[in-house]
Amino acid sequence: MKKKIKRLFLKDKGSVSIYAIIIILPIFVLNALLIDTLRILSAERQIDSAMETALRSTMSHFSSDLADVGLFAYGGEDAGTDFTTYMNNQFYSSSELSGTQNLSRPMITSATASFDTSRNLVDYSVFRHQVVESMKYQAPVQMGTDLFDLLTNNDISVEDVEKAEELVENYEEILDLMKKRNAEIDKAIEQLTPYNKLIKEDIGAEVIGKKVTSDEETIPEGIETFQQLVFYLDRYQELKEKKENEEELTSDEEKEITSYEDGVKEKPYKSVIDMEIYHTDIPKHLVGSNRDVNNPASGSAKDYNDQINELMGGSESLEELEEFTLNDEFFTDILDNEDQIYENIRFDKSLEGSPEQGNLGNFSVGQLFLAFYVAIEDGDKALADAIVQSIENKLGNLKKGQVKKIEDQMQKYDKVKKALENVDIQAEEEKADESFGSLWAELNKYNDIKNQISGDNQLYAELDSIIAEYDGVTGQGGDDGESSRLQFIKDAFERFKEFVEFMQGFPTSVRNELYINEYIMANYGSKAPYELASAESYAFSTKKAQYITYGYNVAGMNYFMFMKDIALILFVGNLIGQGLQGGFAGPLGFFKALSGALITTLQDVNTLTTGKYTLQWNPFKTFGGKGVPINMPMFLRIIMAMKSTNETYNNEKARRLQAVITKETGVHLNNSPSYIEGNVQGRVKLWFIPQLAEVLPGNVEGSYYIFDRRKVYSY
Repeated sequence: MKKKIKRLFLKDKGSVSIYAIIIILPIFVLNALLIDTLRILSAERQIDSAMETALRSTMSHFSSDLADVGLFAYGGEDAGTDFTTYMNNQFYSSSELSGTQNLSRPMITSATASFDTSRNLVDYSVFRHQVVESMKYQAPVQMGTDLFDLLTNNDISVEDVEKAEELVENYEEILDLMKKRNAEIDKAIEQLTPYNKLIKEDIGAEVIGKKVTSDEETIPEGIETFQQLVFYLDRYQELKEKKENEEELTSDEEKEITSYEDGVKEKPYKSVIDMEIYHTDIPKHLVGSNRDVNNPASGSAKDYNDQINELMGGSESLEELEEFTLNDEFFTDILDNEDQIYENIRFDKSLEGSPEQGNLGNFSVGQLFLAFYVAIEDGDKALADAIVQSIENKLGNLKKGQVKKIEDQMQKYDKVKKALENVDIQAEEEKADESFGSLWAELNKYNDIKNQISGDNQLYAELDSIIAEYDGVTGQGGDDGESSRLQFIKDAFERFKEFVEFMQGFPTSVRNELYINEYIMANYGSKAPYELASAESYAFSTKKAQYITYGYNVAGMNYFMFMKDIALILFVGNLIGQGLQGGFAGPLGFFKALSGALITTLQDVNTLTTGKYTLQWNPFKTFGGKGVPINMPMFLRIIMAMKSTNETYNNEKARRLQAVITKETGVHLNNSPSYIEGNVQGRVKLWFIPQLAEVLPGNVEGSYYIFDRRKVYSY
């Protein structure tokens, strides 16, 4: 029995089969897992491939209107239904897979598709991506070689432009300040001239009077001067004494007394009171009411003069203007000496001490006037005569001293003023003004015809509403009023610096925006006519690109602003082209250069807006005498590129472009999705042990492996 049991467990027969089973079973399990895994991967790939095909097929229903302008967005009616149909056709209908056997063919349990509403063509990134992709190869050809020649063959820098700008603006501002300064000085001189004349002539002639040399002692009618009163004082006292002694006087003698007393009452010195007005007004025009030369009031002559000196700043290029400047001595001399004159002449009713022959020098002329009448009334002829002599001495000293110093400064100023008002300078300045006026009048023909295109205003209102729907910004109004010549120059240099900065950064700094600009030119570009007197030139129908560039919602304003920018750029190019960075030959040279640049700019504008609308332009003298042919579309490209360095502007430009696309195609871009998301659920039956598939990522339900796939497609 024991042997049988031992033989049962320890016998050698059958051991190989058991070992084989132990080895083969794991291999079988692994193979089963691998086979189902491969079937799962194959099914998954089939679903992904089918989803991609279905998504592409769904999105093939794009808007043909948008496609005409190089944009793509879904234009079908029901993307979800289309997607489901395309998915089912690939697995269940008479498609290429129909009737075939597929060891891993999945079953589709759900197929849906939806759009990402935040990723439509209104989105800046989506819109720019589509535009840039469509223009990568078209834009360089479209821009042409002339623009590249113009942008890459220049030897001017922003620093060069800034130096020229500083020089021109300083010249313009200094000359303007000199005119303002001189106008205030002229007002002061209007007060100084009679002020000095009072000292030099009026007091001597009207108050003191000529010395009487007549042998006739009879007091005549109409006496009033001090010399007359002194001369006839003895006669008056004689007649007065007779009257007091009740001696009988003849009627002629009575008249003599009356004439003398009337002369005393007349008091011609009252004209000196006018000095108070002069004393107040003269400083007002020169330095201000505070009379502070070191802190002049705004708008006073000294204030303008300080601004001039600050702008001069020791610049060698402004040396030619030094002969038209005034130093501080001019103002201090006039005010100090005017003060001294006032103190010596001032009218003052208060008399501290009694004027006597020995102390008359301590009193002002105005005080001596009062003292003179006191002496006359007291009958003190000697004192009255001494007072007259003292007044004449004081006036003589003032004439030689203070008045002369003031007049010396006035003569210096007169030379400065005459030099600035040189006939040739005035003629050139008038020519510059006329040239500026002619240029502005040419540009401003817009105002003569804007009523003819007022119908565009309704169109702009519609574009505004679209932009508001897209959450954009639009321009209101526009600056079509005539600016000053100085403001025109400042605007011109500002625009020209943008032009040079763009050239220095071209093309990498704004490459994508250049593509967008070329998209605008390709689809909504600037079209002829360009005549400034033609209503069609300003119409939206021919100048859509100008609207997209500038964004004004007033009829014709966009073309006007476009032409204004062209004029600004041309003007500075012409001015710098004359080699003016080194300076001017004084005001005459400045106004000659200015009028020359303005005249050339007007000619260039006329060339661009008539005939072939093409100008041979050579702003930097790098192309010999011929220059580069530049037309209106090229100028618009340049201006758009100049503006496109600003992100805010680029977004606003994109909004206007989107509005125009919507207006032209009738397709609202916020309802034009370009991103679609597909979601598919499916399953594949597992052949072997389902529990084994649970080690794989994904879900297993019963004997089925469940798929949940997501795929995104965009144009």
